[in-house]
Amino acid sequence: MSPAVTLTAQVTCLLVLALALAWLGRRGSSRTLHQLWTATFVLVLVLPLLGILAPSWNVPILPARGGEPQPSSVEVPAAGEAAAVADAPPATEAAAVTMPRASAEVPGLAATGSRDRPGQATGRQVDSSSSLVRVLFIVWALGCAISLISLAAGAWRLRALVRAALPLRDPALRRQADAIRRRMRIPADVQLLSSDSAPTPMTGGLWKPVILLPAAAVKWSPERRAAVLTHELIHIRRRDVLRQLVRRIVLALYWFHPLGWLAARRAEIASEKACDEEVLALGARPSDYARLLLRLAAARGRRPNVLALPLVKTSQLETRIVAILKRRRPRPSVTRTAVTLTIVGAAGVSLACVHPVPFDEAPVPPREAQVPLRETGIAPVAAPSAVIPPPPEHELAVLVDVEPQADGTIRMSAGPEPRESVDRLSRQEIQCPWAGSNSISTMRVSGGLRVTGWNGGDRTIERSVAGMYLCMRTHGNVVMNDDGTEVRAVGADSWLLLESREDNTHRLVITEGPGGIEYEWSVDGARRTFDAEARQWHDLMLEIMSGYQEAMEIRGEESALRGRISGHRGHVSGLRGRISGHRGHVSGLRGRISGYRGHVSGLRGRISGYRGHVSGLRGRISSYRGRISPLTAAMRRTENADTRTALEAEVQEWESRIRQTEEEIAAYDLDGKVQALEQQIAAYDVEGKIRELEQEIEDYDLSGKVAAFEAEIEAYDLEGKTREIERLIEEVDADRRVEEIERSLEDEIAALRRLVGSTG
Repeated sequence: MSPAVTLTAQVTCLLVLALALAWLGRRGSSRTLHQLWTATFVLVLVLPLLGILAPSWNVPILPARGGEPQPSSVEVPAAGEAAAVADAPPATEAAAVTMPRASAEVPGLAATGSRDRPGQATGRQVDSSSSLVRVLFIVWALGCAISLISLAAGAWRLRALVRAALPLRDPALRRQADAIRRRMRIPADVQLLSSDSAPTPMTGGLWKPVILLPAAAVKWSPERRAAVLTHELIHIRRRDVLRQLVRRIVLALYWFHPLGWLAARRAEIASEKACDEEVLALGARPSDYARLLLRLAAARGRRPNVLALPLVKTSQLETRIVAILKRRRPRPSVTRTAVTLTIVGAAGVSLACVHPVPFDEAPVPPREAQVPLRETGIAPVAAPSAVIPPPPEHELAVLVDVEPQADGTIRMSAGPEPRESVDRLSRQEIQCPWAGSNSISTMRVSGGLRVTGWNGGDRTIERSVAGMYLCMRTHGNVVMNDDGTEVRAVGADSWLLLESREDNTHRLVITEGPGGIEYEWSVDGARRTFDAEARQWHDLMLEIMSGYQEAMEIRGEESALRGRISGHRGHVSGLRGRISGHRGHVSGLRGRISGYRGHVSGLRGRISGYRGHVSGLRGRISSYRGRISPLTAAMRRTENADTRTALEAEVQEWESRIRQTEEEIAAYDLDGKVQALEQQIAAYDVEGKIRELEQEIEDYDLSGKVAAFEAEIEAYDLEGKTREIERLIEEVDADRRVEEIERSLEDEIAALRRLVGSTG
């Protein structure tokens, strides 16, 4: 997997975890969510650096490497197929391990009859893949450039806005801001500016924090000023502008990722709600604060796209108002915050360490470790006495290839190879796969043992033992005696190859000639006469390879039984998965119920907002009337005509404001708005929807379904089946039998080593 795909997968996992934790903590304090999203975006930003500094942990979770011609099921049969081979009665002909047509089933292989060589097809695919990677990189780079340019433009607009703004000259406002700043223990380097271009209060500046207020702020009431200044100073104390910049940079790098945009929106809402919680905790009245946000939202004009934090955004207003007006607001929990951050931090570091690799690149034990054949996944092969026929013409066969590696492992590969007759196949092309085959895909096995599937009628057995590599390969129809130690007949266009390698390479090619069986014997490529020593080497090789083939059959029988255990366990896992599916379906229905209730709660929250707005207007009228009362009393006490005239004019001014406010209340049409929302709530029929879903849940009968599957699992008796198969495995006694076979071959192997040394 490429680094870019790996990094995207890591980011996806981290964002999914953060979204899940945010959903679980949705009823808790927004301050915890704010810390969660900050940690998440920081981890996403530093994941590449963590991947370099942290130790690498290769995890084989990907399929075997594709994109090249490779058969996916030739060299390692499924457990069920292995069992079928092990249980099958002896036959005179061995069934070939074949594959369907390449054009239909094997990705990357040409159709039957194509003259394209595998290397050419692979080259074309690599070129196509490289072109696609370049195109994707260019698209990603363009998206990043556009996002970063937009970010830089926002910073430039903020700088221009700050330069055009004027310092606040109102002494009362400055004294109030200084008092709040000292109470919150914020340094004195905060600029207070006023600008006609700032439709709503906002905070900006990374190193020199600044608060921009609308020009009308000097006319606000002290309570309104206090709430606004407290909110903006909280942003400065928490350095939320820097957190916003981190989010914007992450979005620029991962602009293509939908979860990144979703997480950024949730993080922005959590930041504002956390500020609101602190403002309320410092003594602001929820109704007054909600009314303030509504007024600022109504008064705001076109907001410039600047790199700053505005106090009000229309898209967030309803959510914030509902949270502010809650009767019971959650309290921040240090323990919950610490646990959440620990989970996210541990997940981020773990993901940085994980390096997904294909199964065929998983680390394996060294070659000296004798791994049972059942762990290699190699199926048993036909008996030595069987006639080995070529596969049918309508099927494509694949050879598995192995090369010894420096790290002590065996490299196994599979790839197509054209079928050739002996007449057209030079003697140099009759060789064991390790001698130079084109690897298509690889698999590592330990212990040095390897058997191949079909490739144009070929079957190969290889073994690494006592420092020697031994190989036997047959092509076409080769008939041997019952114990596999003598060649009886070789069909037309067929051959058998024996080869050993240590300090020297000994090869024997057996074919059918005009006068019968012919033996072509060579040492290190030099032709020699097939004499008595060559015959002795021939007999020892066939004896040894026959013994290893018998050991493979025993291991295959054991592997098939263990595969049956895996099959039974998989069946029970499938039943448990169906239980989880039913429970998930019911959880989804209950989630829909919560969604319906949440929708109605939102509508009722809007009604509360409308009533709160009208209550604010009525409160303003009460304030105006409170101003008129002392003026009227002063008019009764004074005897000066000019003073009385001035007081009467002021009273008339306040009465005019009262009339204007009453007209505003009438124009607002509170009853109409409330009635419309109540009609919408009634038409929504939340109770009816909930009853339908609850009835669906009841009819679904989750308990009955779960009970039925649990009864089926209990009746299946997995433990009993497993014990029975384990008993059969004990009866096979593969370890002892294979050990006996290997001990019985020690003399032949020693004799072969002596003979190889003497004939070198």
